[in-house]
Amino acid sequence: MNSLTIQIDNLKSQIKSAVEQHRKLQKEFQKIDLQNQQLKVDKDVAINEAEAIKEQMKTIKLAQALVVPDKKDTRELKIQINNYLREIDRCLSLLNKD
Repeated sequence: MNSLTIQIDNLKSQIKSAVEQHRKLQKEFQKIDLQNQQLKVDKDVAINEAEAIKEQMKTIKLAQALVVPDKKDTRELKIQINNYLREIDRCLSLLNKD
């Protein structure tokens, strides 16, 4: 009977230890999950900033082409203007469909 009591006590302590370990792991998981969510937000912000910088670079290149036109810059400017005109035409046609 004494051996059975010892085994039960051992099982109780093992279960208690396992429950504590489980709680610790849950807290750690929640902490890591929050860090992961924050990193995703940071990544999205960085991507948006990169896109904004790309657009600024395009604008700067166009402005420089207008200020100091040379053959290459003038060609790029004409291509960009044509792209803008196509985009405007596309938008107008979409508006006219409604």
